[in-house]
Amino acid sequence: MKLTIPLTPLQRYKEFPITRTKTFLAHAAASPFPSRICSELETYCSINTVSGQWEYLHKDIEAQTRERAAELVGAEVEEIAFVSSTSAGLSTIACGLPWQNGDNVIVADGDFPSNIYPWLNLSNLGVEVRFISRNNQGRITVNDVMQLVDRKTKLVALSSVNYVTGYRINIEEIGKSLHNKGILFCVDAVQSLGSLPFVSKYVDFAAASAHKWLLGPMGIGILYVKRTHFNRLRPTFTGWKAVKDNKTYLKYNLNFVDSAQRYEAGSPNVLGIIGLHAALGIILEAGVSNIANRLAELRSGLINSLNNMGYEVISPNDVINGSAIVSFTHKDINISDLRERLDVEDFVVSMRDTLDGRTCIRVAPHFYNSDQEISTFLTNLAATTNHTAFSVISR
Repeated sequence: MKLTIPLTPLQRYKEFPITRTKTFLAHAAASPFPSRICSELETYCSINTVSGQWEYLHKDIEAQTRERAAELVGAEVEEIAFVSSTSAGLSTIACGLPWQNGDNVIVADGDFPSNIYPWLNLSNLGVEVRFISRNNQGRITVNDVMQLVDRKTKLVALSSVNYVTGYRINIEEIGKSLHNKGILFCVDAVQSLGSLPFVSKYVDFAAASAHKWLLGPMGIGILYVKRTHFNRLRPTFTGWKAVKDNKTYLKYNLNFVDSAQRYEAGSPNVLGIIGLHAALGIILEAGVSNIANRLAELRSGLINSLNNMGYEVISPNDVINGSAIVSFTHKDINISDLRERLDVEDFVVSMRDTLDGRTCIRVAPHFYNSDQEISTFLTNLAATTNHTAFSVISR
């Protein structure tokens, strides 16, 4: 049954069992498994129990997963590597480039730590990390970036979407400006890949774990490395699978393969790849543009209703800057209590700190969430907010 957006009740029930018991609105944190992941893993594991963990059992599905990832990113198959996480992918980039004392990297104050620590870790090489000043929206413009650039800037590393506010950067505009100056552009795409279209034209490197918007399992992710950088980006850890003649075990010829697989050291995370294969199948079948349009509808409805209820929404509500993340707070309401009450009612949301230090609720629906789920959430939120026993913070 091909997925259509919005999903039919039968599709939701079959493909996303979480909808039978909970309203899951925390995809910016970690998604629940769709049924397809369990089905493909069960099939592989059943065969494995009577055959063993041989390469022929997963070789084809590994190749198909790489093809699906390349299609999603808009890249060549050879430009895709599998990594264990976003942090692992970004660290592969940070540790593999030929840095010189005095080089600088530009990052954003307010980004998630996964896209900060790999670059700070270069301090022992004499690399300076320059921070774009934080603002409460998480907004980053091309001018914010370019005013920090100088002749020693080697790379700019930004998140495609801010993990708290949901503010989306203009990847193409920033990337084009950087490429005109010969500066590398690395994107942490974990908060957008699977929910928004990704254009890799002006992106040199990108990384994203599978367990958020891609609907995949933890412990597997996608690393994109533009082909022109294979010789520039040195593999910092390697093994027998990364070289061309990897079946001739005693030659010891360190001749890396002509693809991003050179950044994969040894035996693959087969279970993770199989789960990612199933998840990417869902995303591509639904269509990323269709998903983005659906999430824009949900975002608009959420933000308008929250504003009407008196909440302060800290996420943008426009097509250019908005994403699937909607975060909100209230100066008179104990947000921690609110989150606990929502949890009791089987609404799964996240609680985060805003970029100016307040506590907020982060709502992150995916395309399979129904209008009825969002309506029920908002109704429950309004009722919970007005509960007579609700904790109120004194002004």
